[in-house]
Amino acid sequence: MNMNFYLKDGELQETGSYFQREFPKLAEVAIEHAVQACKNLFRVPFSMDTNHWIDLGEPVNWLHNPSKDLEFTWVLNRHWYMLDLGRAYLMTHNEEFVHTFMKHLRGWREQNPVPVSPLYEEAVFFQKPGPWRLLEVGLRVQSWISAYKYMEASTTMTELFRAEFKAALAEHAQYLTSYLGNTEINHAIMHMQGLFMIGVFYHEHPRASFWRQFAVERLSLCMTRQIDADGVQCELTTHYHNGSIEMFGTPYWLGKVSGHPLPEAYGSRLRNMAAFTHAMIRPDGGSTAVGDSDLIGSSAERLALLGAILDDTTFIKLGKLSAEILWLFGRERYEKFKELQLDSIAGAPSSVAFSNTGYYFMKSEEHYLFFDAASMGGAHGHADALNMEWMWKGTLLFLDPGRYTYEEGEWRRYFKSTRAHNTITVDGLDQTPYLSTQEWDVPHAACTVNRWISGEDYDFIDASHQGYMRLEDPVLHRRWLLLSKKSSAIIIVDWLEAKGTHHYEQRFQLPTSAAVQHCEERSPSEGLQSVIAYPSNLHLHMYWQTSGDQPAPFTVDCEQGWVSEIYGIKAETSTLVGKGTFTGARGIVTLCIPEDLCEHKERPQVTRLEIDAACQNVHVSFTDSTGLHHVDLDPTEIGWKDSKEE
Repeated sequence: MNMNFYLKDGELQETGSYFQREFPKLAEVAIEHAVQACKNLFRVPFSMDTNHWIDLGEPVNWLHNPSKDLEFTWVLNRHWYMLDLGRAYLMTHNEEFVHTFMKHLRGWREQNPVPVSPLYEEAVFFQKPGPWRLLEVGLRVQSWISAYKYMEASTTMTELFRAEFKAALAEHAQYLTSYLGNTEINHAIMHMQGLFMIGVFYHEHPRASFWRQFAVERLSLCMTRQIDADGVQCELTTHYHNGSIEMFGTPYWLGKVSGHPLPEAYGSRLRNMAAFTHAMIRPDGGSTAVGDSDLIGSSAERLALLGAILDDTTFIKLGKLSAEILWLFGRERYEKFKELQLDSIAGAPSSVAFSNTGYYFMKSEEHYLFFDAASMGGAHGHADALNMEWMWKGTLLFLDPGRYTYEEGEWRRYFKSTRAHNTITVDGLDQTPYLSTQEWDVPHAACTVNRWISGEDYDFIDASHQGYMRLEDPVLHRRWLLLSKKSSAIIIVDWLEAKGTHHYEQRFQLPTSAAVQHCEERSPSEGLQSVIAYPSNLHLHMYWQTSGDQPAPFTVDCEQGWVSEIYGIKAETSTLVGKGTFTGARGIVTLCIPEDLCEHKERPQVTRLEIDAACQNVHVSFTDSTGLHHVDLDPTEIGWKDSKEE
């Protein structure tokens, strides 16, 4: 008989013991969650109650929601906590966890019978926060099957319950084949991920082969429609791209081990996703939180998972092992993966462009810079055209703020807004008008990349967006960004073109660990200067100069901002804001020079900082720890000259 799960029974028991030794903190959390679940107490991830134990009563009320966040009801009904019940059982052999699994599943079925002819919109989309949205159906059966397999050897689990369990899976499979979600968004992957798992696990059911075939065809369609030529998932967010690796990848691996392999073309497209996943790995192991993503997301773990699924040693070596890999592949394979990583040697970082998508990564031994010239990417995108995130010597200097919540309200609007990102706002407006938590108005801000140059001495990008061209007096924002690979500096040049008068803000989001020491005017010809202190004895020196006479002077202030490391949690931080008013055309050049105080060298000095909006010329001369540098920029040429200080 073919295997009906990722690991055999003996391997699961071995994995549980190894998990406790290899991941003691995660094992402790799993046992705690299982113990609390026995008391009908739950923490619901990706909701506004992530950090609170919620009592759902006896019997459990699966529709209770203590908040206004619809995600609470949806996530609760995915039954992810049942994985903890099963894993805790493998570690402790406590039969109470099996009793709770059986009681909760039976209670859930009694309270939530299969709907009779629900409206298509209720089954597929967001109108009704209940347990039978297709997304929850697809995810819930995966939780059920995994928890069942972890507890399968228990004598507490009766034959009557086993029959009830399979009947529940058949109900879910019927539902998943009755209402089909749009294959152009990530929900459809999870629908079919669950259906394929039912077809493999419940292989003796008369319709099992149909379920598997149906799921494979739909998954292949999702792969074709959602992964673009760059290998990037169509919603253009770190979170959903990395999530798609698991959604597409686990059925591919399950198909291999069960004797029901997916097409090789499917595996090839899965492999195409690796380049972007690898590019997103920052020197600190984190990932830029593009769109609806969390700051603590890890592309490194997804890259290793992809390597394990595809049996690609390069991806395994470049990535980071995780508990998820252990539970999918077992102790023996996991230890082989560890040996591979011990032999790996990190290569020199290299810049990479995903020009079809619009994402650009500028990298050197000291720099990591992400530049966003992509389209909106749909409901999970943010109004962040020409946004950037920058890290130097492993310290994050400017960051993307994360997502915080999907709950409609001021916080959802803030974290999706233009002013929450490292770009320019015009007249206090978003680049794309906000409608609701999952909907943008039209027109969406469209980006154009005019120049991309990547060389030995520097990387340079020249891009613009049309988000503010919708205004009665249209405004074009064009940004040049040059990163020096031979020095510590970056140069940002923002061009604003209109006929009338507009107010603008140039915004830089700082991590919570940063402190703005001062902002001051050096002289009318030298512009403004600010110094920002970071941990590890790093200072960032920022210098501004603007072009021509304008209705009001350019100023730089420090304002309160917000960042969110993970869904449901936010923290105050500082935002550096350059403000001004312009009529006609305006140029702002910003020179950023980080300084490592541990090097005990002279502070950076700027000897020239000039910008001409009429000719679109920029001239910069400065010194840092690497010497004296002269830079000339215009719409067609880049002049860069280095020399040692005399």
